[in-house]
Amino acid sequence: YLTFAWLFGIAGMALYSGISYWKLRRKVRTVIPLRKGICLCDEISTPFVMGIFRPVIYLPSALETADRNYIIAHERHHIRRGDHIFKALGFLALTIHWFNPLVWLAFSLANRDMEMSCDEAVIRKLGESIRADYSATLLNVATGRRLFAGTPLAFGEGNPTERVRNLSKWKKPAIWVMVLCVLVCAVLAVCLLTDPKIYQPMELPQETAKTIQIVLHNEP
Repeated sequence: YLTFAWLFGIAGMALYSGISYWKLRRKVRTVIPLRKGICLCDEISTPFVMGIFRPVIYLPSALETADRNYIIAHERHHIRRGDHIFKALGFLALTIHWFNPLVWLAFSLANRDMEMSCDEAVIRKLGESIRADYSATLLNVATGRRLFAGTPLAFGEGNPTERVRNLSKWKKPAIWVMVLCVLVCAVLAVCLLTDPKIYQPMELPQETAKTIQIVLHNEP
């Protein structure tokens, strides 16, 4: 019965993802190409990346030019880093382990970290002077919810207030901090990937072993 319940849960997760993807595909049937890999659509309210092998950035048609530039930089960083693939793999793991609340938590936190790190990458690339404008763009297109699906990567996904707060506290890390982090990771990798030395028990000659057994047997 537990096996059937597990398979039923997997089927339900796959069905949910398939229906969500189909509904989104219907919305982007009619688009206006802006440039290679970027399209404008009237039927969507928040930008997102959809596709695995040929990811496409979809933008709402009503976006201002400045907002578009921020969002395109954000989504291109996602694609360059392969986040659209990692999110799909994460959802596959979630589908298989749907009964485990820790996997749900891990999937949610991973999506949050991906979005925040891309926010920070845009600020680092375009300069800290755009922080306020970028935060305003984020609030304007926020969905206010987490998308528990393998695709798409939505720009406004999650808690916009938390992301804006993270941007307000973010500072470009010093070089020595980055070097120290790399060294710590390298040391941990060597320690965790190295097998401990296994000590083999000492083998005594056969005659010596028999003598020890006789002595122990004759002791009172």
